[in-house]
Amino acid sequence: MNTGDDQHNFTFTELMKQLFILLLVFQFSISNAIAQMPADRNGGVKRDSSFKNMPRVGKVFGIVHDANTKKPVEFATVSLLSMRDSSVVGGALTDAKGKFQIEELPPGRFKMRVSFIGYKTFDYQPILINPQNQMFDVGVINFSASAKSLKEVEVTAEKNEYTNNIDKKVYNLDKNIVNAGGTATDVLQNIPSVAVDIDGNVALRGSTNVTIFIDGRPSGLSGPNRQAVLQQLPASAIEQIEVITNPSAKYDAEGMAGIINIKTKKEKMKGFNGNISVGVGTNDKYNISTGINNRTSKTNVFANYSYRSEHRDNNGAGLQEYSVTNFDSYSSETNSDQKSFFHTAKLGSDFFLDNYNTLTVSGLYSNSGEKKNEYQYYNFFNDSATTSKLQRNNYTDESASNADGTIDYKHLFKNSKREFSASTNFSNSIREQQNEFTSSAEDLGNIPYQTNLGKQNFIISTTQTDYIHPLKNGRLETGLKATIRNNDNLLNASVYNPSLGAYLKDSIYSDHFIYNEQVYAAYMQYSGKLKSIDYSAGLRAEQALTTGDSKTKQSKFENDYFAFFPSASVKYTFKNVNEFQVSYSKRVNRPNTQALNPFIDYSDSLNLRSGNPELKPEYTQSMEFAYSTTLDKWNVSTTLYYRHTNNLISRYRSVDLNTGVGLVTQINFNSSDNIGLESVVRYQLGKLGSVMTNFNIFQNKINASNIDADLQSNATNWNVRLAFNLRVAKSTSLQVTGMYMAPMVKPQSTISQMMSGVDAGIKQDFWKNKASLNFNVTDIFDTRKFVFENRGVGYVYNGFRKRESRVAMLTFTYKFGSQDSNLFQRKKNQRQDNPSMEGGGDFGL
Repeated sequence: MNTGDDQHNFTFTELMKQLFILLLVFQFSISNAIAQMPADRNGGVKRDSSFKNMPRVGKVFGIVHDANTKKPVEFATVSLLSMRDSSVVGGALTDAKGKFQIEELPPGRFKMRVSFIGYKTFDYQPILINPQNQMFDVGVINFSASAKSLKEVEVTAEKNEYTNNIDKKVYNLDKNIVNAGGTATDVLQNIPSVAVDIDGNVALRGSTNVTIFIDGRPSGLSGPNRQAVLQQLPASAIEQIEVITNPSAKYDAEGMAGIINIKTKKEKMKGFNGNISVGVGTNDKYNISTGINNRTSKTNVFANYSYRSEHRDNNGAGLQEYSVTNFDSYSSETNSDQKSFFHTAKLGSDFFLDNYNTLTVSGLYSNSGEKKNEYQYYNFFNDSATTSKLQRNNYTDESASNADGTIDYKHLFKNSKREFSASTNFSNSIREQQNEFTSSAEDLGNIPYQTNLGKQNFIISTTQTDYIHPLKNGRLETGLKATIRNNDNLLNASVYNPSLGAYLKDSIYSDHFIYNEQVYAAYMQYSGKLKSIDYSAGLRAEQALTTGDSKTKQSKFENDYFAFFPSASVKYTFKNVNEFQVSYSKRVNRPNTQALNPFIDYSDSLNLRSGNPELKPEYTQSMEFAYSTTLDKWNVSTTLYYRHTNNLISRYRSVDLNTGVGLVTQINFNSSDNIGLESVVRYQLGKLGSVMTNFNIFQNKINASNIDADLQSNATNWNVRLAFNLRVAKSTSLQVTGMYMAPMVKPQSTISQMMSGVDAGIKQDFWKNKASLNFNVTDIFDTRKFVFENRGVGYVYNGFRKRESRVAMLTFTYKFGSQDSNLFQRKKNQRQDNPSMEGGGDFGL
């Protein structure tokens, strides 16, 4: 039994599990137990500047009647104005029954204005929208007749490319130019706090132990081969990137460094509208994507499809030298040619059952394929004299498919701020791979020696319920979640028999490993406010049951992990523009399938790979001290953070000094300590645009003395990003981004260069902004590569790897259909064309 990073006796462990069971039961009883508690309609929370960057999730609705006839008033204009500066933040027209609803409102205090020709302007205030009160029903408005009319109001809005919610940072991609035609990997390379290495591994503040969600949940698209999946998701399908570095108890505890949530697009404009985009890039790169949606008062049907085909070259080199002389050193050179294609399609619908109930059903299907020729050249030498040469060729043919289905339900309680939501998701990802290996030594020519047929079947299902109950000075949140993962890995290898002239199955190179994981979680979190202080405290309990079955080695293992994950935060707001927050959380990183599978991969006979079934989870205690302010054109966010990790899971390489063969596996180091300072600064250059910079410096101390007394490191690492978003003309935008990562030192290695570079793009809008032409170049100076040195007992290995990164792309985009403003304008024109139809002011958005 493993209860986490703390040692407990049997009695205490059983007590903790009983409390966990009570947490599971709690949610099912809470709504009935406290349903009769009085709810403060306005939430008792005043509007302050901390709301300005929060998500637009509010809704205001009601009915407009003639005060005399009591009949519905159709086509009346309902505008919502900010009580702070009287700016228009939303609006709608009443329908044939006099009903209206205004959605996607930010938190704040508002005044509602109803206007119509022949009626007196009607004002209703105050209307308060906040996290505790996202819905406001104004009821029936009795409209009195008047000869006055309200002039037309028109407003346009544009999202900032970055908003800071202090608990998370949100990056909007509607201004993203440099990654047009690219993938999720390309997008993440330009997100502050995030780094992506040459293999597509994602790191957050220097740690690769980060959880990646797609639309707020795990998915087959974030399955066992996350790097390939991020290459599959097109940048054109991504709306936002959310970076959550210190998640609260309501989030999954998995992920030492935090959570990156990739939010895909779902159009919300009323009427029928859509877009199509076509791109072509250097070295045979092509893409096409399209998205449509049709939104009415009852439904919102959305669909999108994308296709991408690309050709990339990759190369690398290495040199392994020894401090012993009983065998040869060697140098290596690698070149590869890779062609791939990706199809991704999504279809779904929101059903607005009424003002209190919404049901969303969506499905996603993706298909991809890749063909790769890789050539490796080895030169063995002793005392600078060549002793032998070897060439290895590896041909790979890979295909993958993924099916993903989701059902979401949300219920808002009438005349209350209570809220209940439930969701279920099922995803199945299948990956098949065929490898053919040949080799040649000196002048012997190509010698076939091995073929691999691999299949990986990854299934994940999640079910989650959440309940929010308002209290007098805050709110209580509770939820349950079950996540079940099944991963079946099969590898059939055949070795060439020269005497028979045929391939025969070889059990040494074949593998079958099945991994199952079940995670059951419950959480409670209370949030409140006391004058200028916002606070929250939560507790999450997770029970993880894992089993591994190596059919190859005829061995099984089971792990039972139970742990509590507390979180807390306190935020102080002063002078309306300054926020200071202290937060704490505990998190876990459980070893995955590849890290646990004991099979030894012999694909490269000189560099073997293997998992470690003895791996333990790593547990992290994280603290952050954050400060955020907005002054005129400046937005500044600075965070001091500290992470302490026990049982750090790390890559470890050893070399057999009898054969010279290296083995890479995963092991637990004693501990890791990270302390860092990160700052994100955004400056608004008036109408010209904005500039944003991100600087992160951290000290990483790793203690691996449990492996070797001298295996320790203490190094300072830093990186910096700079992004310019400029409007050089009325319809012309320019974006330039650059990043530099300083050398990184780890116990076994030094990385002297990793993924630094400059991207640039220019976008020209035309046809009244319905169309645009985008030209971008990634890695202009061709500097993105991975240069490293690996050190171990008796050897030193120096090498580099480079993936084709300097790519020029030309993309054309066209938007079609109606927009919100067109919908209102069309109804205005109907009234003008028909004098008998009464009309009023219009609201454009």
